[in-house]
Amino acid sequence: MLVNPLVDGIEPLQPILWLLAVLSPGVTASDVTDRESRPCADCHAAIVQTFAVTRMAQGAEGEVFRREWMEQGTPEGCLVCHAPSGGAGLSCNDCHGRAGHPYPRLQVPDICARCHDAPGESTVRRFREHPAALQGKDCLDCHLPPGGAKAGHGFIGPSVAGFLDDVARLRLSLRHTPNDGALVLIRVSHRAGHALPGGTTGRAVWLTVSGLDAEGITVWRETVRYGWERHGENEWQDRTLPPGPPTSVEIALSTHRTMTRLRAELWYRFRAGDLDTPDPRARLLDAVELDLPSPAPADRR
Repeated sequence: MLVNPLVDGIEPLQPILWLLAVLSPGVTASDVTDRESRPCADCHAAIVQTFAVTRMAQGAEGEVFRREWMEQGTPEGCLVCHAPSGGAGLSCNDCHGRAGHPYPRLQVPDICARCHDAPGESTVRRFREHPAALQGKDCLDCHLPPGGAKAGHGFIGPSVAGFLDDVARLRLSLRHTPNDGALVLIRVSHRAGHALPGGTTGRAVWLTVSGLDAEGITVWRETVRYGWERHGENEWQDRTLPPGPPTSVEIALSTHRTMTRLRAELWYRFRAGDLDTPDPRARLLDAVELDLPSPAPADRR
């Protein structure tokens, strides 16, 4: 088990850099990554260059990973996927192996599942449930730019600007029942090839439904979180938005008499915590509004 440098009073360097400094003074994570990739760059310079700036190549240097890793006591198991060779992230050999050239063709998505189905992830397992998998598509169809692997290894995902554009849609309506009064019906659909969000336990998609008065002031709000849900110390339950058909949710409408309009928003968040936890990378996926009759349906008795 690695020692937490914050506990021991050591300067809180980036965790993986601290680890390397202990094991090999003067060596940085980037040094290790460069050393691993340098032989490949002799013939595949463009591929190495495009991969070097991806989140995968920097998997142990991201702020979110560093913070969560430190908070959990720097478990070595996390580094198996985030820094398998001891560098800043993945290197060529971590996926392609060390048997030497010519390397065998990678089997996608099986090779991706080694990390993306690790504890706390189900991205590839959920992909296999999607119609796209039955149609012969794989991870690279969405997560590589046009041109495929031969054009470069610039893997893209939610962290890349524009990647989440139009990925999800909301529909908002009302339903009236004799016993339940008025219900807000929300339908959430998405076009991701796997559950949304993909990735690890910290990410989540949040649905908020707000009641607004005539001045646009929020007088009522309900929220629903889609993501991994923690029970106890080590038990997690996958409550992400499944791939395929839309997900529907019903929420009892507030009886607040000043409400004139409903607004539903769908947010993608990278950082763990509730909606009050600051997340500068959070993205609004969609937002819809619905005018309420006057008086509000929930007030009719």
